Amino acid sequence: MDESQAGRGLSDELRLLFFRSAGERFAIDVAYVREIIPQQEVTPVPFVPDTVAGIINHRGTIYTLIRFSRLAQLGEDQPGAIVLLRLPEMAVGVEVQAIEGIERVSGRLIHATTEGALAPTVPFLRRARDPSGLLVHALDAELLIDTIYQLPELARTGEGTSSARPN
Repeated sequence: MDESQAGRGLSDELRLLFFRSAGERFAIDVAYVREIIPQQEVTPVPFVPDTVAGIINHRGTIYTLIRFSRLAQLGEDQPGAIVLLRLPEMAVGVEVQAIEGIERVSGRLIHATTEGALAPTVPFLRRARDPSGLLVHALDAELLIDTIYQLPELARTGEGTSSARPN
């Protein structure tokens, strides 16, 4: 989230989508979420990074489907839902384990540090606590988008690619 969002006062609120992936809890600002849909059949695509599950057709639009657990370097996950993101130049969805819901939280609360928690290993995740005080990884949507935009370049250079395979 950008500097203006980080500097919000206590009275400012964010609407966050909470979801699970690889057994961990995550939150993203709903402003970056287009739609949430159930898991559906995925068409594999050859020679793409392992983070790409394939493509899906939703309402006539072809979406690149990203395995969130792999993008976040969490390993394998059992996908249960798809979060379609609002990106200016790409139709992208991310596979997640489960959707927990949408909550309003204080703009500062989500940026709180969590002592003793394992630090995320990717730049788009931040440690935080939800309104109940439970651990959650907050997604910096701008950094997540930058990471997603770099995936085609990884496919062109051959890094982390695999041939098509069924899920």
